[in-house]
Amino acid sequence: MKCVIYARVSSKEQEREGFSIPSQMKLLRKYAAEGGFQVEHEFVDVETAKATGRTGFNQMLSYLQKNTACKLILVEKTDRLYRNIKDWVTLDEFDVELHFVKENFVLSQDSKSSEKFLHGIKVLMAKNYIDNLSEEVRKGQTEKAEQGHWPSRAPVGYRNNKETRRIEPDPDKRAFIRKLFEWYASGEYSLQGLAKKARESGLFSRNSMTINKAGIHRILKNPIHYGEFAWKGKRYLGKHEPLITKKLFDQVQEAFARANHPKETKRRLAFAGLVKCGRCGCAMTPEIKKGKYIYYHCTQFRGKCDNTYVREERLAELMADVVSRVRIGADAANDIRRALMDSQRDKRLFHAQAVSSLRKRQDHVRRLLDRAYEDKLSEKISENLWKRKSAEWEDSLIDIQHQLTAHDSANVNYYETGSAIIELANEAYDLYLQRNRQGQRKLLNTLLSNCTFYRGTLCPTYNKPFDILAKGTEFQSMRGRRDSNSRPPA
Repeated sequence: MKCVIYARVSSKEQEREGFSIPSQMKLLRKYAAEGGFQVEHEFVDVETAKATGRTGFNQMLSYLQKNTACKLILVEKTDRLYRNIKDWVTLDEFDVELHFVKENFVLSQDSKSSEKFLHGIKVLMAKNYIDNLSEEVRKGQTEKAEQGHWPSRAPVGYRNNKETRRIEPDPDKRAFIRKLFEWYASGEYSLQGLAKKARESGLFSRNSMTINKAGIHRILKNPIHYGEFAWKGKRYLGKHEPLITKKLFDQVQEAFARANHPKETKRRLAFAGLVKCGRCGCAMTPEIKKGKYIYYHCTQFRGKCDNTYVREERLAELMADVVSRVRIGADAANDIRRALMDSQRDKRLFHAQAVSSLRKRQDHVRRLLDRAYEDKLSEKISENLWKRKSAEWEDSLIDIQHQLTAHDSANVNYYETGSAIIELANEAYDLYLQRNRQGQRKLLNTLLSNCTFYRGTLCPTYNKPFDILAKGTEFQSMRGRRDSNSRPPA
């Protein structure tokens, strides 16, 4: 059987912790040889801080489209294949068999619904794990913001000082930023006119900056230039040097208020934006008749359409049927829970290995710091070298501690999450019937990505992993009808 191999690493830490491309390739080639698979092509993605992207992944998809006889992908484990949920959705459209070698798991179109559901939970929880790690990084940035220091890349007009880890005015741009504020505060320029003025001024050409209407708007709205900054929805008083006065900033905001007029927004109705026309793909838009009856009809944006309209009450009934399809039987639910317990054990093992690796790195850096301190006391190294290296190692220890905290926070539980999804699926129909229209919309946003309506028939597209549950219910219903039809009369 023909197959392709896919391997990926996303950081230097993963290289050090045994996820290197050579180790993945060795495992997958051995698996292919033992299984009698013919490797047609190998695809690799190496992501770094300077270069991210899925070149190898996209090349693999293109290869599979052109070589339809190749129906098998070998990969080390789930989080090596998918970087996000979009990758999962994309690959799910291909009729291929996936072998996750380290997890001893095979997924195909013929797999049981419980196996597909478990795989979906793994993908979702891997994404959740990454999100939690990112959250810990954001916590460190928030701590820095609370101390009055801008925690990210310097905005236009400032530059990052690598030694102090603070921002400072950019000598080549500070005068230009001040002029932008002064010009707009005068009320003589629109944003478009200000962009033209900036290009015509000598200041702009010397700064080699790409300044357009949107870029100028961001600069003029940023309070960091007078000494404050916003981070994660909260305002902080910065300790950096301001480029303009608070008075000038306020004058610019007043100029914006004079130039912009608020626009009236349309009333948002319950199912607006949830349904498209099944005939032409245009939106189904709500319209109120006689002040109280709500009808949904095709916008006919692409031309005349023969689709019928539908009353909101009837649409709500059709949606109720869509919600009822995600229910699963007790036996299937128990099978999924047992599979989740097995997956949870694998996750705990990965968590323990990652934490152990970080602890070893932490001990190593501490030993380096202690040894260097002794060398400083015995005058084997200079004071300047000690300050430079100790600062570097202290930063490394802080980074490791953040990662350890992140792993503790990201100790996700497959079993609890999967059980919660099963519980929601089985209670969704009753919840839908109990809620008002806005509550129903909220529930539908959780279960569905979109729906199409054509002449009385509603066709849903479910979010993952609810699509797996809906397909499983549909299959069981069809099988039940076939069994009933084939049963001999009593």
